[in-house]
Amino acid sequence: MGRKRWALLWLPLSLLAAERDPFQPVEDPCRTVQLSQWRYGGAAGDGAGWTGFLQDGSGKWRRVRMDDQLPTGWRVSRLTTGELEIATPAGCEPPAWRWQREGKQYDAMDKPTASAAAAGGARRPK
Repeated sequence: MGRKRWALLWLPLSLLAAERDPFQPVEDPCRTVQLSQWRYGGAAGDGAGWTGFLQDGSGKWRRVRMDDQLPTGWRVSRLTTGELEIATPAGCEPPAWRWQREGKQYDAMDKPTASAAAAGGARRPK
């Protein structure tokens, strides 16, 4: 009699269990595996607000601002010219992730150059 009761108990429970395709990867609602594939390219703006440039794992650049919600469910919690920090959804590990700015600086382009006349290379009249 005890076996019949267990069988009657397990039958409805087994029907309630959702089937999962064993050939599909397990779903990661936090998407923390993607964190290392993204990179921060810097920010532009002023005291009124910064716009950050974040590249996702597929190479697509995204413009982000403070408190923006990304498609992955992450939220931009800190944005400066040097780094960007996101908060992952509740219950995810790690609870926050920070990227340092990557890329090349072109400071040499922004420096003023000496004029040709001041450098002694003035044009000769024709």
